[in-house]
Amino acid sequence: MTVATISGIRGIYNRDLLPADVVAYARSFSSLAAAPEVLIGRDTRSTGDVMARLVEGALLDSGKSVIDYGVISTPALFRESRVRERAAVMITASHNEPEWNGLKFVLNGRVVGQTEFDRILKPLRDRSHRGGGSVRSGPRPSYDRELVKMAGEGSCDGVKVAVDLNGGAAIAHAPAILRALGCDLSVIGGTPGVFSRRVDPTNDDLELLTKTVREKHCDVGFAFDCDGDRLVLVDGGGTKRTGDYMLTLAIKEILPGLQDRSVVVSTDTSQAIDDVVSELGGRTYRSRVGEANVISGMAEHHAEIGGEGSSGGLIDGRFNLCRDSMLAAITIVGAIKKKGSRVLDQVPSYHQVRLTLEMERKKALASIKKLQRENPDADLLDGIKINVSRRSWVLIRVSGTEDIVRISAESPSLKEAQQLAKSYVGRLKAL
Repeated sequence: MTVATISGIRGIYNRDLLPADVVAYARSFSSLAAAPEVLIGRDTRSTGDVMARLVEGALLDSGKSVIDYGVISTPALFRESRVRERAAVMITASHNEPEWNGLKFVLNGRVVGQTEFDRILKPLRDRSHRGGGSVRSGPRPSYDRELVKMAGEGSCDGVKVAVDLNGGAAIAHAPAILRALGCDLSVIGGTPGVFSRRVDPTNDDLELLTKTVREKHCDVGFAFDCDGDRLVLVDGGGTKRTGDYMLTLAIKEILPGLQDRSVVVSTDTSQAIDDVVSELGGRTYRSRVGEANVISGMAEHHAEIGGEGSSGGLIDGRFNLCRDSMLAAITIVGAIKKKGSRVLDQVPSYHQVRLTLEMERKKALASIKKLQRENPDADLLDGIKINVSRRSWVLIRVSGTEDIVRISAESPSLKEAQQLAKSYVGRLKAL
């Protein structure tokens, strides 16, 4: 089944996502690109190259020239789009498994909006051949150089870091950046396109990374997804931490350097963010779930920092308007260098449990309505979020693409969070 949202179009290539579809979407997108050149890049999936050729051909046929960066991370291509003021197409299915692939559309460093995306989905009436464009390989992106300059070359000398690249696009960036910072680096999963674990690090035990961190006495370990925008952290004891933990830690380090300490996070992100931001004199705003929604909220509230805890997705709008795993990684490594490994224990501790329940969409929506009537004070920003106590909540959302209900629960106690999530699964079944 093809999934089409402003975050990207995804499907299994040549089954759900057909070559003709790829061409049609790329041609439609070309009409949104004001400049004569469009940037393209891809992650390391086996179908990436053939899809890149299809996108390239469609853009050339529409009269555009193409700058092809080959394998590049999503954050790096977003940065190139912003710096060069050019539209871009990233060929990726992000955290989906390797048989999937897709297209993410970028305009001058930002993901397309809903109105623009609706235009992409509509076939162009004008199918005339324009041609006249050219293709050239992209230069070395400025992304790596800018991040090294931001952190300071050699500034993290001696910090022991392990990275699990899992064959993804972070191969093109993470080792070079961390070595330039002076890190003592151990790399696993460094062969492009060879996936030895699940693509999404938030849904994998990261057994090899945790073992490497312990055996090599690393200060920290990082695991990336296929296109390099998601990040999961393993601490020096070899314990995998949550995406919420990672995001909270990064924001805690960044915020003191900002004058405006407003932060926007998705409604399912840990309340640990609220604790940290409040302690630092800032204010937390919530958005609907989804990277594009967080970015929209950042624009609305004039916030420079945002993110999604579920994916460990830090967004620093001063640099990139997308999740940026490398920016988060160098922030954390820099904190370890300055403050020692104890910095990893200075984040408020909450436990979050996420469950899914298969339920026909019509019945699920009716159940949500009943919960709303029973909880008139509930937050209805995205689904229904019920504050069970001052430090515990449950969020229930109906999937827009599947017959699934997603239940997230958070509490200071793991046992309480588990019980809370399970109790609402039972409630939904009984309603």
